[in-house]
Amino acid sequence: MWAREGRRGKDTMGDIQYDEAAADALVKASTAAAEKLRGQGAGRRSAVEQGTDDFSGAYATRFEESARIEAEDRPKLASVLDDLGDQVNEVTAAAKRERERQADLAAWQVRQDERDRSAAGSPLGVFGVSGGTGFDFKPSETPIAPPSISASFSARGRTRTGDGTSGGKSSADPDHLRSFGSAYRGLDRGADEKLTTLRSAWHGFTGSCGWARIESATFLTGFDRLLEENGEDAAWAERIADAFERAGGHGSLSNATLDISAATELPAAFEQMLDPDLSPAEVAALWAKLGYSKADEDDLKALPIPVLNRLGNLEGVDYWARDTANRVVLKARIAAAEEEVAALRNTIAYDNGTAWGKAATDLDALEDIRTSLTDAKGGKGGKGGERFLISLTEDHPPLAAVSIGDLDTADNVTWAVPGMGSDTTGMSEWTDSAQHLYDQQADTGPANRAVISWMGYDSPPKPVISGEWDFGVLGSEYAKAGGDNLAASIRGLDAVRAGDAPTTNVVAHSYGSTASAYALTQSGVHVDTFSTVGSAGLPNEVDEASDLNADHVYSGQAQDVWLIELEKGDQWAWTGRLSAEHGQDPTDPDFGATTFGTDGETENGPLNAVEDHGTHAPDDHGYLDLNTESLMNLGFATTGHAERMTDDPPKGPTAFQQSLLENPQWTL
Repeated sequence: MWAREGRRGKDTMGDIQYDEAAADALVKASTAAAEKLRGQGAGRRSAVEQGTDDFSGAYATRFEESARIEAEDRPKLASVLDDLGDQVNEVTAAAKRERERQADLAAWQVRQDERDRSAAGSPLGVFGVSGGTGFDFKPSETPIAPPSISASFSARGRTRTGDGTSGGKSSADPDHLRSFGSAYRGLDRGADEKLTTLRSAWHGFTGSCGWARIESATFLTGFDRLLEENGEDAAWAERIADAFERAGGHGSLSNATLDISAATELPAAFEQMLDPDLSPAEVAALWAKLGYSKADEDDLKALPIPVLNRLGNLEGVDYWARDTANRVVLKARIAAAEEEVAALRNTIAYDNGTAWGKAATDLDALEDIRTSLTDAKGGKGGKGGERFLISLTEDHPPLAAVSIGDLDTADNVTWAVPGMGSDTTGMSEWTDSAQHLYDQQADTGPANRAVISWMGYDSPPKPVISGEWDFGVLGSEYAKAGGDNLAASIRGLDAVRAGDAPTTNVVAHSYGSTASAYALTQSGVHVDTFSTVGSAGLPNEVDEASDLNADHVYSGQAQDVWLIELEKGDQWAWTGRLSAEHGQDPTDPDFGATTFGTDGETENGPLNAVEDHGTHAPDDHGYLDLNTESLMNLGFATTGHAERMTDDPPKGPTAFQQSLLENPQWTL
């Protein structure tokens, strides 16, 4: 029985799972981390002092509160790590004692087994008397319990926006805030290195020291959270610095603006306004509640770029605000595009320059949009009108719209819609055309007017591009999408100017007339006048002027010519009207539009005739060139003076076309 008991006792013993080297590594790691955290006190105080320099207002108070919480939490964590090291040392000492106890008990058991064997061979063994002498007390059989380890720490969250910050203004020096952020990030990197070592040591300890009893161990999660909060403090300060820089640098910004700029999430009221399912009228109502006025331009500039990007294209928002937002976005996107183009130069050999070409086209478009914003001196009446960037999309290349004149106050507004082959790489040229119309309107229109250079849709290319045929101009896909965009723009103006509606006009060139017709057949869309020049044809279902939601419809068309003809005229419009989907000619007498002259002969003397399909042409003979009969009539049409428009005399075939009619065999 003793032997059996002895064997059973030996089986239950054995070495405990406790790696002293892993325990020592944890003590060193926790001590080093504690020392690092404690040693950062002076550096963090200096960073905070620099950040608070020239920082005042509610946001400065929030900044100081966050710094105070960090200054309290960091030493608490250091103390927890110190205690952890002490506790692990105690466990290590207990493990040593337990191993010694187990070793002593095992050695005693060996001796006892020997004594039992000796007693079995002794004459007195039958009486249970061993042959040995002396006393050999048995060591304790009660295992030494390991001390428990408890290392708990929870970093506190820090309130940075809301809860009373929205009232009033705050001021800051962005350079000082950036210095704070840079210093904090550097200190956090140092602490994170110690955290990485500590985390590895802890995992090594728990994996090889199963004998240790762990009651609570939240110090790693707390350490992570502390550094996360520190990182968010740095990012928060940098977002505030960004906001002040976008607003022009020093000065003050409303706390309501900083609540948006500095936060990682938009306030509910702002997020609601950006809901894509809202109508322009609903957006206008929510925008009014936010309380921004033109005096708040700096505050608006301070909003984050993603917010400005959405705001600048949001129908129902005041146009001064959209212009402010889009100009900030344009500047940022040009800088980003320049970097992208430079970075992609080395990829040209790998993809034949596809990626670089796309980026370069975007950059060209963005730069030309910037060029189009330069206010011009008009051909009539002095200044050509202040310019506003009222839309700028993220398409490739981007879509855009530039208003010549203030849409928030204008008494007369005209959308100038381009035709095929148009995109924002030619934004300044189309804006020149819009400028010509604006200048022409000075003769008979109100002083407070606006013409929108609207490059708001993807237009089809001309049928021949780089030697390849493309017949997108004969379809309606581009036009329908463009019509939706134009309809949205018209509804947006209606919403912003509700109760103070201006006279509205659409002047559309080429395929732009096709897109505009799709817009003007939608419910809730209406303009006072719709004028076409060089139309590529209206949708077949629009077979009467009365089908369009326009009080008056006007149309001008230069002499149709073939590309191979020597005579001058419009080479392309008639090809668009060959479409099976949009073949309606708005100059057809049965259509019911008022046609006007484009040939240059007027009662008041000769003007330039239109001798090209374009709006700009050599020698100023395009549909929207200055001193053309076409532009003069558009000026009358869009300012309520249709009675002064010149008639369109009948146009027969050109000599070349007549010869083909007389000799049909030549066409074979």
